[in-house]
Amino acid sequence: MKRLLTTTLILLLLVFQIQAQNLDLGKLSNKDGFVTFYLDEEKGKIYLEIDKLDHEFLYVSSLTAGVGSNDLGLDRGQLGDTRIVEFRRSGNKVLLVHKNYDYRAYSDNPYEVKSIQDAFAESVLWGFEISQKNGDKLIVDATSFYMQDTHGVAERLNQRRQGSYKADASRSALYFPMTKNFPKNTEVEAIITLTGNATGALIRSVTPSPDAVTVRQRHSFIELPDDQYEPREFDPRAGFFSISYMDFTTPISEPIVKRFISRHRLEKKDPTAAVSEAVEPIVYYLDRGTPEPVASALIEGGNWWNQAFEAAGFKNAFRVELAPEGMDLMDVRYNVIQWVHRSTRGWSYGSSVRDPRTGEIIKGHVSLGSLRVRQDYLIAQGLLQPFEDGKPADPKMLEMALARLRQLSAHEIGHTIGLAHSYATSAVGRVSVMDYPYPLITQNAQGQLDLSNAYDDKIGAWDKWAITYGYGYPSQGQTEETFLKNTLEKTYAEGYEFITDSDSRDPSGAHPRSHLWDNGESAPKELMRMLSIRSNKLKTFGLNAIPDGTPEALLEEVLVPLYLMHRYQVEATSKLIGGLDYTYKVKGDNQKRHQWITKDAQMEALNALLYTISPDQLEIPGDILSLIPPRPYGYGKTRETFVSRTGPVFDPIAPAESVVDLTFSFLFESGRANRIYLQGLQSSSLPGFSQVLDQISAQVFTANLPAGLKGEIKLMTESKLVDQLISLAKNKEVSNTVRALVRSKLGMLSSGNTKLTARSGSPLLAAHSKYLEDKISAFLELPEELTVQESLKVPDGAPIGSDIMSCDMDY
Repeated sequence: MKRLLTTTLILLLLVFQIQAQNLDLGKLSNKDGFVTFYLDEEKGKIYLEIDKLDHEFLYVSSLTAGVGSNDLGLDRGQLGDTRIVEFRRSGNKVLLVHKNYDYRAYSDNPYEVKSIQDAFAESVLWGFEISQKNGDKLIVDATSFYMQDTHGVAERLNQRRQGSYKADASRSALYFPMTKNFPKNTEVEAIITLTGNATGALIRSVTPSPDAVTVRQRHSFIELPDDQYEPREFDPRAGFFSISYMDFTTPISEPIVKRFISRHRLEKKDPTAAVSEAVEPIVYYLDRGTPEPVASALIEGGNWWNQAFEAAGFKNAFRVELAPEGMDLMDVRYNVIQWVHRSTRGWSYGSSVRDPRTGEIIKGHVSLGSLRVRQDYLIAQGLLQPFEDGKPADPKMLEMALARLRQLSAHEIGHTIGLAHSYATSAVGRVSVMDYPYPLITQNAQGQLDLSNAYDDKIGAWDKWAITYGYGYPSQGQTEETFLKNTLEKTYAEGYEFITDSDSRDPSGAHPRSHLWDNGESAPKELMRMLSIRSNKLKTFGLNAIPDGTPEALLEEVLVPLYLMHRYQVEATSKLIGGLDYTYKVKGDNQKRHQWITKDAQMEALNALLYTISPDQLEIPGDILSLIPPRPYGYGKTRETFVSRTGPVFDPIAPAESVVDLTFSFLFESGRANRIYLQGLQSSSLPGFSQVLDQISAQVFTANLPAGLKGEIKLMTESKLVDQLISLAKNKEVSNTVRALVRSKLGMLSSGNTKLTARSGSPLLAAHSKYLEDKISAFLELPEELTVQESLKVPDGAPIGSDIMSCDMDY
């Protein structure tokens, strides 16, 4: 009986398998297109019809409905990886293989090509079991493939310590409204739910049931572009993003790494004409969910790029317009600008789908954060303080915010047409929208402010040169190599330069002009100018900075950007100290050679920084303090208000402490400290580390103690300096010599003729000085911590001159 039952069960299973393998495709919804598929909506299944094996195409993943937190970085419309893949059959499986284009061989010798292919790994992204054949076509069940968390949402949440998440198939399903097919691309979207134990505040703040995070993810199969695109060589001076790969068929005398810029395919109808219309213009479509007057501002700013393409020899080659009804913004056929919402203010960015083989941009995709504009409005609100006597909002605030949006639109589109950040351009008159601009506010002799020129209203001169390099055509009889060389020579002859993120974002940065959110040719002069504006506006700051009906404690939200309006100019100024003036110079070009910043310029920067931490600059006027009560019910502290050491009461020292910490963190950054010491050794005309340290100490540790809050700010600054020096003396990234000099300076402050307690003054100053001396002595008397500097890694030499191999072999 048991044997009969077992046999029956086996037969039933075989019947079910046969039925499953013999799908009645005629009963399913057939979607013809690039990769034809069949939908069984009742069972929530999708079947792919694979008719092209070993045929390359693009696979792009994206996040069509996001999480809504800037900190988590999982935004609506976020592009994922772009991969060249192909289907390969092996027995009863079809493998989706990610091909390795980082290592290539372009050769007529098939054995040479195969030797490179076999030398480097590929990646199988999925294995589909063949359900049945449909003529010479293979039918595979792809449902599980589309149910995966291909965008890595769970991994991101786990990395950010928001909880332990994984995809839950029982709560995931195909999203049929956005699953569709076209001749050149196949789009399948899925509802993916990540489940786990939510532990982080970020995910809790944006998800109704944070143990279940539901998003939508898109899988796009896309036909590769044809082979008519001409790649253009990358040059570090030109300002373009690039692709790179190793070509192992390169002659030994030439570089094995090949680099090409990223750009759209843009061709002239008449290649011989100096100015010609484009065969197919570049068109960007704005998200219809963008409200007015924002939408008009974004379209206007984006269309500035047509000025650059005209300078490069194209007529009407670029435009931005409102997306037509029903357009799918994730469709690879369209360049788009998305208006993205998050719970907090965050970054905007421009990304793209590129052909990994050539660098050709197939789709430009801009994401603009909807809350960004409110910060500019807030900055203008603090400067204009317009609500006196219940007056309506000054239209200048909205005008400035919209001007920023025009610039932002142009900036992010610039990334999607191939351009990197160009951070040195603000030093020569705001000549690029690819810089990060801080609003340029001016004031007249009467102290009246002018916001009308806060942001530029056109494309920059640098941008025109860059687009000419990337998209322009050589003149008749001119080689492309000569055209590109001449374009760069002319760019730099006119006084423009390109310096980007790697030299601008690092707190250890040394470039004197390449900074974020700065203005002006001279960073210290602009810092002093901004401090003058800030000081004047703090004198008049009051309840006229907020509208009627606003809780008075919210005055702090407007005070913060005004009080800290110079924070980025502080960073810019710090880079001149131990700074180096340099370019991305190429042998034989017309750019200047690198050189240290002069002593006068460095000392001017140091004096400006020390001015920022003087009690006169740091004290918040008493009449402002009297206007900010504790936070009312329902209006808690936020990440954009000052931290307090005084409980619910506004802390008058905390804002000053923030500025002091900021300034000292830049001055005593390890790389800068090392450079200051070394520049003094290389040239006696440059300040050395001891000289800089002595000047800082002399200004901070004075004998006088001002009355009131200024006195407490001075004592706080002294304590911060001692803490910074102790930290520097312990920092293993600092050279041993610099650490020794810092310890020597600390010793002088705690003993000898220059000890802190030698200052005469009030009992408070005496007590404070004794406290600092005790702190320094306690540190110096401790056994020296074994913070031995790590040995610097010797550049690789293997296999030549290597003694690593001890085995018996020929090499």
